[in-house]
Amino acid sequence: MNPNGSMDTFFNPRGVAVVGASTKNLGHHVVLNLVNGFQGGIYPINSNYNEIEGLTCYAAVTEIDGPVDLAIVIVPAGAVPGVLEACAAKGILHVIIESAGFSETGPEGIALQARCDTIARAAGMRLWGPNCMGLVDLPNQRFFTFMHPAIRREGLLPGRISLIVQSGMMSAIFLAELGRRGIGVAKACSIGNRTDVDECDILEYLLQDEQTDVVALYLESMPRGRRFARMARQAAKPIVLLNGGQSRAGATAAMSHTYSLAGNARLLNSVLVQAGVTMAEGIFQMMDMAHTLSMIPHMNPAGRTAILTLSGGAGILMCDALEINGIPIADLSEETRRKVGEIFPPWMPVANPIDLFPAVARNGRRVAFQGAFSGALADPGVDALVIHFVAGLEADMPDFQDLQARARKDGKVLMFWLMGRREGSRTFRDKARAAGIPVHDDALRIGQCLRAVARYQAHRQSAPGADTPPAQITAAPSLPIHQPGIWDEYDSKMLLATHHIPVVTEFLTDSSAEAAILARRIGYPVVLKGLAPGEAHKSERGLVRLNIGAPHDLDRAYTELRDKVGDRGRVLIQQQVTGDYELIAGFLRDPQFGPCVMFGLGGILAELEPDVVFELAPLDNQAAVQLIRAIRNRRLLTGFRGKPPLDEVAMADLLVRLGDIGTRCPSISQIDINPLLITKGTPVAVDATVIMEGA
Repeated sequence: MNPNGSMDTFFNPRGVAVVGASTKNLGHHVVLNLVNGFQGGIYPINSNYNEIEGLTCYAAVTEIDGPVDLAIVIVPAGAVPGVLEACAAKGILHVIIESAGFSETGPEGIALQARCDTIARAAGMRLWGPNCMGLVDLPNQRFFTFMHPAIRREGLLPGRISLIVQSGMMSAIFLAELGRRGIGVAKACSIGNRTDVDECDILEYLLQDEQTDVVALYLESMPRGRRFARMARQAAKPIVLLNGGQSRAGATAAMSHTYSLAGNARLLNSVLVQAGVTMAEGIFQMMDMAHTLSMIPHMNPAGRTAILTLSGGAGILMCDALEINGIPIADLSEETRRKVGEIFPPWMPVANPIDLFPAVARNGRRVAFQGAFSGALADPGVDALVIHFVAGLEADMPDFQDLQARARKDGKVLMFWLMGRREGSRTFRDKARAAGIPVHDDALRIGQCLRAVARYQAHRQSAPGADTPPAQITAAPSLPIHQPGIWDEYDSKMLLATHHIPVVTEFLTDSSAEAAILARRIGYPVVLKGLAPGEAHKSERGLVRLNIGAPHDLDRAYTELRDKVGDRGRVLIQQQVTGDYELIAGFLRDPQFGPCVMFGLGGILAELEPDVVFELAPLDNQAAVQLIRAIRNRRLLTGFRGKPPLDEVAMADLLVRLGDIGTRCPSISQIDINPLLITKGTPVAVDATVIMEGA
């Protein structure tokens, strides 16, 4: 990234030069979009024209005599370097390259893009793109893009959501779809190949933008993932991400479980969720989550929800949808049950969901609704209220402004689950959204959106961890701390023990006789392991002997392992430890996110259905505890089926120390502790692997 220049100039230039302007095709679209909204100077650049759309056309940017500090470039890729040199000569230090034909095309395009970047850096110029559609600022009617001008007729609405989209065409599709769904947009930024300006630059700007309440992103990669995560953790606005790319682990990565379990998008998703980012799984889910987050700025993160419905079946489906998403169904207080019960027939007990049909039959729809609504709002155990509404049954609609005002007064959140006839549905949505009340047509989507709000509110209440400056670790003198390659189990655990991570009792042994002496000291049964240079997977090589309970078994096992590992290998004798369950912990240096700590379930579960989470390293004790509690099967750690609960203090301390070791020694690429055995709640490293750069 080029640190020079202000991002604000891209959004608020005094004048814009359009290099490649024309009376047809994309160059014409850019000019038309500027003419129809931009209030500053517009300078078409094309030597083949005297004027375009009534504007004086210049042969080169150097001929412009007015103030211009942004250039939009839409010329063939090969001509772009010359354009950049001309912009530098004119003093234009902000350029949006909307031309294609760069790194997305192969080696020649990569070289061409690098040349453009070199020119820009030498001039202190910021480059946006190339291969992008530029930016749209709806509140200020600035369309710095070659999107077809007809997109303005698609019902685009100014709003409080801003978009950052890596794909060019997807940005136009997002705008059209949001307009169709009645969701307003503040700014839409298509960033393309990101030779300079990337999602981190624009996110930083939008987090300070007074017209933006929520930032939604579609990205296919995240080169500066660590920077992005740090910004997200400290952001005062919700961030929603749809990740369209997956990383692939290489051959070296497969040497440890830690890196193999980080495969695909698992690490990215985990780190960003820990940073407070809302992860979406699809386009429309991303839109709905962003819209809901923009309309619900505050909610008790407990998210206890009451449901009002005219259908018992609808209430059941809503309960299912909320439970699937971890949103609790509110337990109505006795006072609420008594108060709401006044509008119900005596034979109908009040419960949540509140099925209004009997009350409607007795008192009419208005009285029944108002009584139940007032009672639910007054209940201190209710944080959110979901109202199931069927459009088209009656001409009357709720007074949305009144409902919202009453809900906000009591600190409650309202959402509508809308079904019914097409006639009236659009009007219902428009009026509800004008009052700031989210409307969805699917119970599952309501559960997903409430979960997004609850998680974001919980994140806001948690204090972010802070980075600590790296320092050189202190290692035992006998350890080859700078030795590249895959360390064997013994040296790996010696490194861990040096930094007060508990490890199983073990000794290296050079003979069968010595092994027998050590076994008596340790106490049978024992474990023998063969340590072959550069071999991380001992079990697969037949280098592990468990449950050795007698000297003659020990002698035979030692002889077999010595033959397998050869003269360059070593034999390790180890106390056989039994535990309640196995966990896994690790450290890795990710290309996008840098130093990270991993924690999760170990043993067979780690292989069948990985349940692991990641966090940026180094981490403090609070972040470590949050990481421990983030796994899906966390009930196992809290005394499940009589097993001793995990000592969170000890486990958090281990994760903090693990992150410190890896962060403070830049040559460490991976640390793998698997299994991390839990005995009476206390973790102990039974096996470990350290991988140094150069492996």
